Amino acid sequence: MITGIKVTVLIAVVTSVMSLLLGTLIAVMRKSRITPLRALGGLYVETFRNIPGLLWLLFFYFVFPEILPSGLGEKLNAYIYFPIVASIIALTFDNASYVSDIIRSGLLAVPPGQREAAISTGLSRIQQYRYVLLPQTFRKILPPLGTRMIHNFKNSSLCMAITAPELTWATQQIESLTFRGLEATTLATAFYIVVSLSIGGVIIILEKYLKIDIESITHMETG
Repeated sequence: MITGIKVTVLIAVVTSVMSLLLGTLIAVMRKSRITPLRALGGLYVETFRNIPGLLWLLFFYFVFPEILPSGLGEKLNAYIYFPIVASIIALTFDNASYVSDIIRSGLLAVPPGQREAAISTGLSRIQQYRYVLLPQTFRKILPPLGTRMIHNFKNSSLCMAITAPELTWATQQIESLTFRGLEATTLATAFYIVVSLSIGGVIIILEKYLKIDIESITHMETG
């Protein structure tokens, strides 16, 4: 059970961070003035968003090693932690498609004057996003982004389908070996509830903190 909790946390944390980075990149691509980049970003989102995450888990675990050059796929299949690696890759690509849409919506919500002000100061395209657009975007999208990360954490339970030793898989193993399914399932359920509520609580605290910060800045500017 302890090992299952550790693997679940590992998968959730790594996929959340990687999907946030990848989702940001895809969102910026979809806002690009370069048509091929916009098309590639849109194709990525539509491909991964419209196929169930479970299928991506099965793809990266069963199919992906088979399309690699001979020998490399065999080594990958023999790697003891390959189910965890496949889980991280699949959930990252799947979650990033949704994160990208959230970030893109946030970018669209930033007033056009902010970009114009950034351009007038001589900032490059990358600097505009880094110093002006993305900081404001993440403030606006914090609640839906937090909800998406909670969903990503719960999606780690799908990894049992490819025998990744996460919490749900460990619970099933305990039940089959000890017939103490009620106790194991109750503990697993409690863990998911506590962690999900904790993430939600952190998001609420951050939202209140940022709102206070914005109000204090506004007060200083008008004072």
